Amino acid sequence: MYIGVDGGGTSTRGIIEIEDGRFGELATSSASNLLMVGPDLAYAAMDEVIDRLSQQADISVVEGVIGVAGADRLEVLSSWQRYFARRGIKRLWITGDYWLPWANFTKGADGVIGILGTGSIFFGRHGAKTLRLGGYGWKLGDVGSGLSLGQQAIRKAMESWEGIQPRTLLVPKCLEFFAVSSMQDVLDQLYRPSFPLRHLADFASEVFSAAMMGDLLADQLLKAEAEKIMRNFDTLITALPIDAPIVGVSGGLARFWQPYLARLIQKENPLMSLLVIDEPAVYGAVWLAKKWSQERRPYDVPES
Repeated sequence: MYIGVDGGGTSTRGIIEIEDGRFGELATSSASNLLMVGPDLAYAAMDEVIDRLSQQADISVVEGVIGVAGADRLEVLSSWQRYFARRGIKRLWITGDYWLPWANFTKGADGVIGILGTGSIFFGRHGAKTLRLGGYGWKLGDVGSGLSLGQQAIRKAMESWEGIQPRTLLVPKCLEFFAVSSMQDVLDQLYRPSFPLRHLADFASEVFSAAMMGDLLADQLLKAEAEKIMRNFDTLITALPIDAPIVGVSGGLARFWQPYLARLIQKENPLMSLLVIDEPAVYGAVWLAKKWSQERRPYDVPES
């Protein structure tokens, strides 16, 4: 048996492969991104998933991969190592959540992916060489991410309201999103201490909606952001290097970004092709657990 967990900024999902190709019940809970929600909420979300998986099997003796946001940072990795040691689950590999869609997409072959969700990150592997870009987090912003896009769009709406930018559908969409009657009320809500910053990521879909309705400002914002996404892909492909690459995109905004990126690819790099990764990332965690078990990698949470 193997377990896989995908812990991100929007939700946490876990599953057990009971035997080859047969899975148990999917366990889900809220966000477990330590850097975004803090340790208390992150641990509570992980507790909920682990408790549900424990009802299906004795996971203390099962190997698994835990893909979590921020795992490349020592303090985040150490925090999760301590957490799982306390839970008595020690035969684990803890890794960045970007490995999971990469595993789904490539099944271990060379390839490049981008995760475009609440945050964003770009990752590729060629032979033994790996490279990741982005994943700076909410304080700096992530290219193409829902959080960054929501912040930029609301700023554009504010500037339109003040007469700096042209009229835009982003203003009424912003008022509806915050359920208020003026943009000043939007500012008041944003700066309340209790306002959850990640909520701005939910406004990203409204930007795409406005662009589809012919809004010039929204469309310009999306085109500029799509070019930034492409620069990340181009950098990965050149640095690794990968010829005639197939690029995968995953995350909650992948489908929204697909037509914008496809147009750029057709114009700038016709040898590249783009696919949306539909398989849930948690299954990539299970696949990695099996692969890394076969490779006899040392666990990140040792048995001793």
